Amino acid sequence: MNNDKPKIFISYSSADSDFAELMKMKLEGSDIIVWRDIHEIAAGEEWRNEIDFGLLSSDILIVLLTKNSAKSSYVTYEWAWALGNGKNIIPILIEPCEIHPRIKVLQYLDFQNRKRPWNTLIERVTALHAKKSNSTSGEGQLSMEAIFNGIKALANANAKQSSRTTNANDVAQATDQMVSARNYLNTVSKKSNTILWVDDNPDNNKYEREAFEALGFQFNLALSTNEALELLKSNTYAAVLSDMGRVEGPQEGYVLLKQIRQSDKETPFIIYASSNLLEHKIMAQERGAQGSTNRADELIDLVTTHVGNIPKNIF
Repeated sequence: MNNDKPKIFISYSSADSDFAELMKMKLEGSDIIVWRDIHEIAAGEEWRNEIDFGLLSSDILIVLLTKNSAKSSYVTYEWAWALGNGKNIIPILIEPCEIHPRIKVLQYLDFQNRKRPWNTLIERVTALHAKKSNSTSGEGQLSMEAIFNGIKALANANAKQSSRTTNANDVAQATDQMVSARNYLNTVSKKSNTILWVDDNPDNNKYEREAFEALGFQFNLALSTNEALELLKSNTYAAVLSDMGRVEGPQEGYVLLKQIRQSDKETPFIIYASSNLLEHKIMAQERGAQGSTNRADELIDLVTTHVGNIPKNIF
């Protein structure tokens, strides 16, 4: 299965594409999955988005160190992104060149001579992949493939709220946010993975739910305050999300919040409605909610921040 194979992203200057292709062939010959832009980006696709997906879905980044790559802002972006998101990096020195201090501290492989250490490279890739598999095989770890689906959903949700089509900026912002949320949620314990979402028009929140599902959450949906209160009697939730106005009344979100807070002071309650005014945010918090927003990205932040408050034992 592909999930059991190492996934490599090769970061290189376009001037070094011949060597990148040779490396791709060598690695693929050892049953290693390799991503490099010239092969993986189909005509018409957004280039930056696809680069981000390649980085996101790979286990290890191999950066080719040459005079050309030292000057490339794209190569710098790729290895900096990998470092910032906890990816393993294997530097490959192709020729004498200036090496960034953050890369210099990593152990590079010397490929300057004719006798290149291909076996050593493959052994290091295999060892790093095995170590990653062992450390992330536990319950609750979130896959990069799932997060990419969440990125698309969150980008669509943000665009929908502005009544426009999804653009590259939406995807870039959603990538940063979903990766950050995944990294945080992988370090905390939650009392539940289920969110209660109360809204009499649940189809309005389709993209938002898909983004949360990519982060490992599932949902119970309620159309009314009474239905939500019945579900709360027999279920424990990571959080309760509610709209404001429903058929029952224009401030039904507050009605539900008051009912819940009479017996439950701890479960995070977040209002997701049409207003994002500061006065409404303050009012929601004064009444016992953790927050109020009309933005999908803020909703992800609010839920992520409040559902995970018990650190996992990661040692």
